[in-house]
Amino acid sequence: MKIGRRFAGPGLLFMICVLFHWKLVLTNQYTWLEAGDIGSLIMPWFQFQAGEWHQWRFPMWDPNSWAGQPLFGQAQPGAAYPLNWLLFWMPLERGWLRQDVLHWFYVLVHYLAGLTAYALCRDLGRSRLASILGGIVYSLAGYVASIDSPQMLHGAVWAPLVFLFLFRATAPDGRGSIRNAGLSGFFLGVTWLAGHHQMQIFLSLAVIAVVASSQKPVARMIRVAVVAFAMTGLTSAFQTIPAAEYGRLAVRWVGTDKPQGLQETVPYSVHAQYALKPISLIGIFVAGVEQGPYNAFVGVVALTFAILGAIFWWRERHVRWLAAIGLGGIVFALGGNSVFHGMLYALAPLVEKARVPAAATLLFAVGVAPLAAYGLDSLRWRQEPDRGVRRGPGGPPHLAQAGWILAGFGAVLAVGCLLFYAAKVSFDDRLMITSLCAILAAGLLRISNRSGGWAALGLVLFELGNVTDYNLATANRATHPYLYKLAEHFDLAGYVRGQGEAARIVYDDKAIPYNIGDWYGIETFNAYAASVPGSLWRHQVFSPRVQDILGVRYYFGLTPPRADLREVFEGRSGLKIFENPQAFPRAWAVHAAVRAGDLADPKFDARHTVFLEGEAPRLAGCEGDDVWMPHHQPNYVMIRATMNCQGMVILTDSWFPGWTATVDGRRAVIEKAYGAFRGVVVDAGDHTIEMRYRPWSVYVGAAMSAAAGLIALWMGIGARKA
Repeated sequence: MKIGRRFAGPGLLFMICVLFHWKLVLTNQYTWLEAGDIGSLIMPWFQFQAGEWHQWRFPMWDPNSWAGQPLFGQAQPGAAYPLNWLLFWMPLERGWLRQDVLHWFYVLVHYLAGLTAYALCRDLGRSRLASILGGIVYSLAGYVASIDSPQMLHGAVWAPLVFLFLFRATAPDGRGSIRNAGLSGFFLGVTWLAGHHQMQIFLSLAVIAVVASSQKPVARMIRVAVVAFAMTGLTSAFQTIPAAEYGRLAVRWVGTDKPQGLQETVPYSVHAQYALKPISLIGIFVAGVEQGPYNAFVGVVALTFAILGAIFWWRERHVRWLAAIGLGGIVFALGGNSVFHGMLYALAPLVEKARVPAAATLLFAVGVAPLAAYGLDSLRWRQEPDRGVRRGPGGPPHLAQAGWILAGFGAVLAVGCLLFYAAKVSFDDRLMITSLCAILAAGLLRISNRSGGWAALGLVLFELGNVTDYNLATANRATHPYLYKLAEHFDLAGYVRGQGEAARIVYDDKAIPYNIGDWYGIETFNAYAASVPGSLWRHQVFSPRVQDILGVRYYFGLTPPRADLREVFEGRSGLKIFENPQAFPRAWAVHAAVRAGDLADPKFDARHTVFLEGEAPRLAGCEGDDVWMPHHQPNYVMIRATMNCQGMVILTDSWFPGWTATVDGRRAVIEKAYGAFRGVVVDAGDHTIEMRYRPWSVYVGAAMSAAAGLIALWMGIGARKA
């Protein structure tokens, strides 16, 4: 019976999440995959990784964009996040990710977010019903509900557990503070594994603020902070160490005219551009006013409960912290409209790298959801609380005042809607939903029994349903053609594969708006990406001559970008393939080396000469070598070479730490050919050159994260016994 009661709340929360997302899992008429970067960037990443997992290869290197990049280093592909691995292992449909699996994955991730918020509320002494409300507000509203990108959403899932254990670690009695600090740091580290950094930086600042404001012995709080962040570093190492390695060697697009290196400061004008707009503050409780993908909408009902929870329970230290976290998140999210954000931008490490202040709306959600649970429990002040649930000092006078305020607000909105309608002024008619919910909530405040709590839960769901999932894309090619495009170009990819040789492709990104390389497993050069290796970017990568040298043999588009390309194929979509007869082979040999050069310089003979950083090796002069590449896999390349004399075999894949080479089984050095690619010196004769991607950053990071998992398990068992 006790076990049944324990799982009743999570079970009901699961049913609510599934039913709330009925458009995705109970029909086949809608999808979340049409939004933003999902189809252009993330779906191709996931498809590539799923394909590798199903071929029993652990994906670490992506060869299908910008001459190859590390997956872990880019972070956003989510290669280090264990829950993504479960998705990649799901059954494929003829080799492709299944839409129904992706929809269920989306719903289950949101349920998991609600479950962690439910756990936080229960740990704070809230009733089961109120904790369910807290889970609903966190999962189906605000940041979690508005963000579709998995690398940003997945980190938010674990945020409530960060504070659950942090609040325990800072408890007055000090019992188990080190274990709980370690568990808080562990879950903060898990958020970093998800594949992004913005929200995680803001979350870390909130953790620091809670520890710093704790009125406990300074020495103990220092120990708590050290243990927590040590565990964060250890847990996140699987992702953060490869990302730090890649960050030093890459440039990324941050919203400026040119991509930036890690050592460059992101201009504050970029932060101001991606901040929460002041008008969106009204969008916290009025449907239809929210702007952009990061919005803080929780609705007038949930916000009312949160305010009541803060007022009635203000004496509790957790309530004060939750209110500070929520309010601080909103103030920070305003970016350029908040001087406090500017102060942290100028002074706090890494904040300038988090170019989207609006992502701090996560902190608002972390604060508001438990406060709403406190508020719902305040409605039940006359009743005996559930076992273990503490009561606050609320009473009829306070609730009556709140009720009159809500009723007045709802009436004003209703009159405004009527005037707009009569004047035939265009407006979002969901304003009337807000009005209705405010008036009904005013009535609920007069009900103090359990039925009032259930009615409040239903009213919150009703209001959230007019924002969350409200504008999901429909399965209509005319209005939402994005996903259909993913299936339109299979014949283009098939033609290239049918030629039986390794060749790169450049494509018209207006006609093909998604990463066709990762989606179909073909080597494209250009791609929609957040970053690119800096050594490659230093070349004039859009120069026809440079693309010739890099082996760009085909162009996908309606018309050729150059006069010397010839049409060889037309696909069903109307796009054509144009072949470049000037393209270099993907691998060849050179017999001269110099210390400087420029691939874009027509006087430089890249076919026979290589330039290197540092001392150039002595190469013998001859011609007539035969070089070919029988195997080119993401983490492994084999090249066969018949050399008439000593030379350097060139492969125009990105040079990057972690790639190792052998020649006939003996270890060889990979030279940084042309300052960006791979070259291996071989003697005369027949040789087999093998290159393998074995990045120490991934292996060491994996060992550290695994150790953190074991430590967290030991801490969790110890904390449970205590």
